[in-house]
Amino acid sequence: MPAKKRVIVVVNKYWECDPVCWVLTSKYINDQCGINLNVAQSLKNNNYPSYGPVKPPLAIYTVPRMFFETDSRVIEIWCISDLLSNSSNDLQSSSEEKMKLLPVIFNYRNCGRKLETELVIAVGTASSGPSEAINQSFKTDNINGSVVVGSNVFMHNGWDSSSKSNFQCDCWGEIMNSGSSDVIKILQQSDLSSYEQLLLCPPTNPSPVNQHFYVDENYIALGDVNVTDYTKYTEKDRDTGEEFFAGYPGNIDGVSLETTHCLIYLTARDYNNNQNPPFMFVSGVVDRFTMFSTDVSPKVYAQNVTGAHNAGAAVALIIWKLLQ
Repeated sequence: MPAKKRVIVVVNKYWECDPVCWVLTSKYINDQCGINLNVAQSLKNNNYPSYGPVKPPLAIYTVPRMFFETDSRVIEIWCISDLLSNSSNDLQSSSEEKMKLLPVIFNYRNCGRKLETELVIAVGTASSGPSEAINQSFKTDNINGSVVVGSNVFMHNGWDSSSKSNFQCDCWGEIMNSGSSDVIKILQQSDLSSYEQLLLCPPTNPSPVNQHFYVDENYIALGDVNVTDYTKYTEKDRDTGEEFFAGYPGNIDGVSLETTHCLIYLTARDYNNNQNPPFMFVSGVVDRFTMFSTDVSPKVYAQNVTGAHNAGAAVALIIWKLLQ
């Protein structure tokens, strides 16, 4: 029998991972929605619910929140906040701190086994990117509540003197492509409309054309790196969009913008001997480009948890495809 391969799902914040785990363990989805998305049947180990960062002693020997296992794959769900549970409060959004700790995930031996990594999936809430308004596949400049799935990343250094993070790399301002993965191509070619009933409507400025899954392997997650002050998101996100269009004028694929998908990609690339890693991202969109203070700040909990839940629905769908 061929050796099993590893699929690594990395969720950013604990408040993003908790709703993702909820979706992955929910029987109610199958009971009420008339669809088959029962991924829990392959759940082999579960450290959820933990509600918030996993505290010692688990943090000392960091483990996945849960993992699923089939004859050919082990699919692990990780939370970056768990890695940061022993870091100080002012470093919880530090790109530099995350990059120090992310290798823990890739060096993990599941049940004592070192497995080849088949796919890395970065998950979190996000703003829509600057290209979304000019990409005709969206039909609107507001996709709040929808989920964007893609496979490429772009990094902008948002550092300033007030930042608690000063991560450095040699790939600022570049589109970085992923290695091959059949999963995103399968999703892109699938009719996902029946699964869109799982998507919750956010309370603040929801999309006027309802919530949808938008999947394209060419989509790019723009990363606003080294930004630790949420009040500067509008300014720094605008800077990221300007750098992106300066380097790639008229590019229609920069449709997600947040802080961490690109860091997960970089760690996967390092682990993959600097070759483009098999990678995809899942962004639960909670605000329009440069509109964080308008769309998220009025109802932070409700807006963010809605986006994280919807990202979790996409993760459940991806895992279901992998279980086939």
